[in-house]
Amino acid sequence: MKFRYKVLFTNLILLSLGLGLVGYLMIHKNFELAKQTQLKNAIVQNNLVQSSVEYELLQLLNSVSDNSETSNNNTDNNNAEKSSISASSIAAQLPQIGSRVSSSVRSRDSFFYIYFDGEKVYTDDKSDARISDTLFKNLTTGNKNYVIKEESQKHYIYVTSQSVIDEKNLWIVSKCDASEAYTLLDEQINYFRLIIIVILIAESAAMYFISRYMTKPLEKLNHVSEEIAQGDYATRVNVKSHDEIGLLAQKFNIMAQAVSDHVDELNDMVHRREQFVADFTHEIKTPMTSIIGYADTMRSLELPREEQMMALGYIFSEGKRLESMSQKLFELIYLRRHDIEQARVHMADLCAEVVKVVEPAYENRHLTIETEIEDTVLTVNRELLITALVNLMDNARKASEEGQQVEVTGKIVDNMACNIPKDKTDIGEAESADDRKCTRAYEICIIDHGIGMTKEQAERICDEFYMADKSRARKEGGAGIGMSLVAIILEHHNAVLSVESEPGCGTTMRILLPW
Repeated sequence: MKFRYKVLFTNLILLSLGLGLVGYLMIHKNFELAKQTQLKNAIVQNNLVQSSVEYELLQLLNSVSDNSETSNNNTDNNNAEKSSISASSIAAQLPQIGSRVSSSVRSRDSFFYIYFDGEKVYTDDKSDARISDTLFKNLTTGNKNYVIKEESQKHYIYVTSQSVIDEKNLWIVSKCDASEAYTLLDEQINYFRLIIIVILIAESAAMYFISRYMTKPLEKLNHVSEEIAQGDYATRVNVKSHDEIGLLAQKFNIMAQAVSDHVDELNDMVHRREQFVADFTHEIKTPMTSIIGYADTMRSLELPREEQMMALGYIFSEGKRLESMSQKLFELIYLRRHDIEQARVHMADLCAEVVKVVEPAYENRHLTIETEIEDTVLTVNRELLITALVNLMDNARKASEEGQQVEVTGKIVDNMACNIPKDKTDIGEAESADDRKCTRAYEICIIDHGIGMTKEQAERICDEFYMADKSRARKEGGAGIGMSLVAIILEHHNAVLSVESEPGCGTTMRILLPW
């Protein structure tokens, strides 16, 4: 069931319960008030009949007393005369008394019964309904009992009062029509049902459109989530409300963007791995083909000593290239999965050691190294930073022609960006305003005047197995992993690498280390 229908039915149920409870209480209260009014009228009618009957009896007693004595009598003599009238005489006179009272005080839809000494002696009710015994239980003089009975689809109130004559009980039972209260109850119930139906219909229509309007953003969210589930990660929710649903839509868009970025990263990672495997296979295949070819030639042919030494030289150089490649791959994988330890190091000593390491290879190419190093102390990993600088110096050597000069400088600079992006080393790109800034940094520049690179080549220089000049790099024993290793080492040091190069004019490798 859709959420809007749940909201609709929930509101209908709650509204029905609320209106039903309020209606029940109001109708019940009105019915009780009407019933109490009818009961008061019945009691008044009973009092009127009782008073009239007692008055007629008093008149009867007075007339009897006047006929028996002509002298004045006091109150005690009158009481004695009342008691002298027999109960049978009173019972005989009560029907006539009841008839006179009925003609004088009875109102429409009201009747009364006269009981004397437990026997019914008079009634003006033609239906002569049976009187319930509960009306006479625990009845005392001055008190009244009443019951409500339904007769012939009408409701009547029976009220009983008691008088004592000559130690005999005189009961007056009045019967009044109370159907008006019950008719009013039925009318109110029917009217209330009509009102409930109208209100529920109107409320259902209103709540349907309101719930549809309120849940429309949720339907958009559901639709967009289905599109994202099907692979369309560029879809976003367009909800402009400022309530909880609008906030949910904003969070959903943020989540969708994060998922999209993560998927892009995964796709890029998969592409890089595939490219890495392809490049690695190709780079392994080239030296292995050379090694197998020269070894097979030496095995199948009798070569002169000079040609044997040349073949062995090729096998040795290609084997060394494989060894260098495997060693750099191991370092690359290790650095991607582990943190490094750092210590305080004098940069002048570190740069001097780098120059000492590469100096024999430079002398073989008749290259000179010009250094200008400003000493300072930085917290770095000495061995890894030497490895990075040696790789950069080796690249400068490979790009230079015989007799050229490579310059190495190190100095403290102010107000330079010194953070590194998390994904890769920055290559010649301007830092954004949100990048973390350091007040000071240590800048190391390695400048050659060799063949240089294009902008596209400089942007890919840190990719695994990428070589700007493959024939030259392989001739020099390169494997295309050195710059990737440099990028990861600098990333561990929060350093920035920028490359400035122009074909035929040389290359400047600039490293900014946090100071």
